[in-house]
Amino acid sequence: MTKSFITNKPALNMTLVGFGQAGARIVDVFAKYQTAEGEQTYNCLALNSNEGDFKELRYIDPSNRISLDLGGLGKNPEKAEKILAKDQRVKSIMHNFISKKLRVKDDLVLFVAGLGGGTGTSTIVKTIEDFYELHNKPIIQQVLDKMIAQVGEEVYKQREVEINQRAFKVAEEQFVKIGVIACLPLEHEGHDVLRQVSKFANKIWKLANDPKKGVSFVIFPDNQFFYNNFKQLPQTTKDSFDNYRDYSNYEIANTLHEINAAANQGGTSIVMDSEDLKRALTERKGCLFISKQEVPSTVVESALDITKLFEKTMMTNCMHDPIEIQSENGFAKLYHMGLLASIDSKKDYGNGSFMEAATEVAYEHLPFTGTIFNGYVQEKNESKVTTYVFYKADALPKRLSKGLAQEYNEYISAIKEANFTSAGIEKIEENNLDLLEEVTLSELGLDDFISAEPAKDGEDPTDILAILDDFDFTF
Repeated sequence: MTKSFITNKPALNMTLVGFGQAGARIVDVFAKYQTAEGEQTYNCLALNSNEGDFKELRYIDPSNRISLDLGGLGKNPEKAEKILAKDQRVKSIMHNFISKKLRVKDDLVLFVAGLGGGTGTSTIVKTIEDFYELHNKPIIQQVLDKMIAQVGEEVYKQREVEINQRAFKVAEEQFVKIGVIACLPLEHEGHDVLRQVSKFANKIWKLANDPKKGVSFVIFPDNQFFYNNFKQLPQTTKDSFDNYRDYSNYEIANTLHEINAAANQGGTSIVMDSEDLKRALTERKGCLFISKQEVPSTVVESALDITKLFEKTMMTNCMHDPIEIQSENGFAKLYHMGLLASIDSKKDYGNGSFMEAATEVAYEHLPFTGTIFNGYVQEKNESKVTTYVFYKADALPKRLSKGLAQEYNEYISAIKEANFTSAGIEKIEENNLDLLEEVTLSELGLDDFISAEPAKDGEDPTDILAILDDFDFTF
């Protein structure tokens, strides 16, 4: 990472909310960043169903950790949906959280969750819906009321559809913008998890495409993608993380922070400023795709090499497998694009001509309907050259659009073909042999104790039971 990015003030002020364990751990990485003045760079919060799930968090302030006190939800988001809809105590906690805890004056509110079937899967969907009701819907109503007051009730009745549309367009400019990060699970987490992930990912995508909800973008980082990459890392790099999940959390948070810090850097002839980044991230809607390439400056000899690195960056993705820009039905809609480079100051690559060249390459490769914003910074970067490409598109990662369904069907086929057995306890058949019937009293050594003669009148009969109690039957 470029040294100044660590303590730069962000181009966009953001509130980040982590839902469930996975989401909270990602946001906890964001909470680690501090400005040069020692202030926390981002406003970070965590919401979970169980107080104990906060124990792993290190940087999110305890006052910003909100528990629903449900003791966990057992990886059952469908059950959680019902609780969130009906439990008045939980609804009250959620209402206070959304209405009072979220810092809506920020440029962006970013909701983060894992879609593995736990708390985050359901609560992130519920929060998007409630956020609209509490924050953006009132804005629409206020603008509409003002327009009706201006034109009068009669005119409004005659031109209701037109005025409603105009009111929405005006209100949309005032919306609190939302970003969503929803992480896909590993392939081997089971068919029920895949089914629920598909169901809730569809809900999120539907909300993201509803203009009223104010969702500017969705990112679908893929844990399977990070896991595969983690396995290929040098051992020394692996050792800096506890596991692949920590690695993926770091990559997600770090990449977004670098882009946000770079856009507030300046100092070169071509600069992407905070307004450029805000437009790129908050205008239009769709899936946000981010790619990053980082190489030693020793292999980047010229400005042309940087242009080629940008070209490679455009064709990859750093959070999931690439998307299909072109299909048999045509091209996906692509909106604004950002091109950023961080170059170590030890080498001179000219006056930034590589940025214009990279912009030209982008237009050649991808069918944009928006603007390309670009810029670069040049200072200490650990003798590396780093390029970033990000854009929004009406498209999805391949694994989400088709792969999850294929994985689910493969699971079901494997289950149907498997030869399952039923567990049982083998019975012991009853045996009617009476061993005592085959043994004489003499063989038991009772001749001296048992008289064959019956007791005479006035004599006590022999107490056979007492004799048997005292007898040693050990063989």
